[in-house]
Amino acid sequence: MMKKLALAAVMATFVLSGCSTMATDDTRTMVVEGEAAVVKVINIPSFKIEIAPLKAVCELQASNGAMIESECLQYRQTYQKNYTPLNGNIQGFTYEPNYRYVLDVRQEAMMDEVTNAVKPVWILNQVVSKKAE
Repeated sequence: MMKKLALAAVMATFVLSGCSTMATDDTRTMVVEGEAAVVKVINIPSFKIEIAPLKAVCELQASNGAMIESECLQYRQTYQKNYTPLNGNIQGFTYEPNYRYVLDVRQEAMMDEVTNAVKPVWILNQVVSKKAE
């Protein structure tokens, strides 16, 4: 009887812990070095990016699901050649056109209540440099 009770407790723990993690989607499909790849959204305490002096035209998804044309910041990691449009903002950062920035940012995985998926949010740690173009 004691073995059955212990086994039931272990199974209940496994089932309950499985339920808590199965409800969220912490992966995203992104373009990595020109190829589509599924990546996991994780917290990153610090990494450097360069912000281009001009914004790019990009498409963003509106709350109703429609795609709308907008202007987005362009970023690249400091060792990369090409810029990528940033679909969102960097919390705590105020962009001024015609300046090239190097920023130290962190990424936090935040829950999007609407989609029940984890999304990456970038937050400014520090402006490393700001140069007029």
